[in-house]
Amino acid sequence: MVEQSELDWIVQKASELLADKVKDGPLTDRDIKLAFEIFAQPRLKRLSETFSDEQEQRRAVDHIMIKLEELARRLNAEHWKKGEPSSTI
Repeated sequence: MVEQSELDWIVQKASELLADKVKDGPLTDRDIKLAFEIFAQPRLKRLSETFSDEQEQRRAVDHIMIKLEELARRLNAEHWKKGEPSSTI
């Protein structure tokens, strides 16, 4: 079983990319996916043996993606005007 703190650490590392990227322009779904692929996916692979089953692993992925999406929305709201093109989060 994976500890919540481990998942939160993964989210923190992936969020560093988003925090840098938002300075260049509003974050998109592609940015979130890229942050996940670069930071979260390799770490989840290393933790794969600690998941009790595929369902727990899927919940971990969902948790990380939800947190990254929430962060992207917040960062966009902080750095960019609302009403940006629909390609943003």
